[in-house]
Amino acid sequence: MNPSLKILFAVISGVAFALAFPDVAAGWLAFIALAPLLIAITTTERTRHAFLLGWLAHTIAWLIMVPWVIRVMSHYGGLPYAAGVAIFGAMAAYLGLYGGLFAIIVHRIRPRKDFGRWLLIPLAWAAVEYVRTYLLSGFPWSLIATTIVDYTSLIQIDRFAGPYLVGAMILLPSTVIAWIATQKPRGFPLVLVIGVHTALALVWWGTGLVTAKLVARPTGARPAVAALLQPNISQEMRWDESSMLTIFRRMMAMTEEAIANGASVVIWPESTVPLSYNRTEFYRDAIESISLRHNVDIILGSVAEDSENGMRLWNAAFLVSNGRTIGHYDKIKLVPFGEFVPMRKMLFFAQKLVHEVGEFSFGTNDRPLAGRFRYGPAICYEIVFPQITRTQIRNGANVLVTITNDAWYDGTSAPRQHLNQARLRAVEGDRYLLRAGTTGISAFIDPSGRIRESIPMGRAGIIYARFQEKSTVTPYVRFGDWFAWVAMVAVGVGWWRGRGRG
Repeated sequence: MNPSLKILFAVISGVAFALAFPDVAAGWLAFIALAPLLIAITTTERTRHAFLLGWLAHTIAWLIMVPWVIRVMSHYGGLPYAAGVAIFGAMAAYLGLYGGLFAIIVHRIRPRKDFGRWLLIPLAWAAVEYVRTYLLSGFPWSLIATTIVDYTSLIQIDRFAGPYLVGAMILLPSTVIAWIATQKPRGFPLVLVIGVHTALALVWWGTGLVTAKLVARPTGARPAVAALLQPNISQEMRWDESSMLTIFRRMMAMTEEAIANGASVVIWPESTVPLSYNRTEFYRDAIESISLRHNVDIILGSVAEDSENGMRLWNAAFLVSNGRTIGHYDKIKLVPFGEFVPMRKMLFFAQKLVHEVGEFSFGTNDRPLAGRFRYGPAICYEIVFPQITRTQIRNGANVLVTITNDAWYDGTSAPRQHLNQARLRAVEGDRYLLRAGTTGISAFIDPSGRIRESIPMGRAGIIYARFQEKSTVTPYVRFGDWFAWVAMVAVGVGWWRGRGRG
């Protein structure tokens, strides 16, 4: 194949892959997006050329998917616009390396006429996504599984082996297309491969259809009503000291309204009121008083301070139940350059990205907050990490709660991308998920991943989520990322065996 045509194929794959995610959200594209790239890679002679093709495709994809990074760094982070663009470009180029790694693996396993070796390609994808989830601080944003969250029947397999199995399944059609295009099989081998994959697709869809209906059935537990508050408070308003009391009064009024309408659980978004819950006496007394008077649970976000070292801070979710502050969950996965600065001394230019507080500490306690229910919290960004909610459920959480502030990303695709990843967590854990956002998107998500109700960005409102506690343990919660480990071992064996092949 002509080198220019291979580059074109890589570009097409990168664009198609990006369009499978919001804003376009053409999820069906995910099933075929990587076929042109695979054709280019498997017809390339040199490994370094394969790497460049994979890197190019995925760098382009990231440039299309996450341009909102520029807005955050320049508008809110205080950096010059040009610096924001440069950092965004460097970030996309770095994430493109995972595409390069995938391409190297595909090239080195050397799939040829025998389709059996082509099956290592979906496993290679799963292995690379798993590495991206954990390498360094980890960045599992926009795993390919999130592209099909609207296909309820197909996403149910997520509860059995997590997003890495889903990703491998999504890669199968692209793999078959590339095999046919490059090897030109005929007769029985072609019929067999197409027939087996068609049957597999039907089983995948059929079992998911049944599973989605089963998990939607009532559990027998008494339903409860949670109020998810979305006050629509801008980031600029939160940073304005003169607005503190206005924000506090608005949140208290929404809480009173929610309780009057029957809510027994009230969930505030992440750090809505720019006051320290621990250190602001009137704030804490007001929340505990309303909780005691009405016997409701209130979950709210605030900064938590170390009692012995006031400079040590956590981004926390507090639970107030029956008039007492039960405790707080401290965010475990912090946002790089937003809540902490990696390699701070080397990257001195990024100090402006951490607004006022300087730098948060990492939380370590991943146990649920226990009140009327056992709430499994995740604060903002950390909902994209499958291990956070899985550990919470293993520790006894019977409903999932995520509080977020996506005001930073208003007008971009980020809030929708963020929400879709939360939907995966509901499926994996077989739990109702209650999501409260400062400016949106707040949502009530059922255990099948469906959005029962939501409030779009830029609007104020309250969602009354009628949910039930659940105690089921899915295979993914019980056994974890076993499929990803199997994929890595299989790919390692395939790499070793492919060394001597032509």
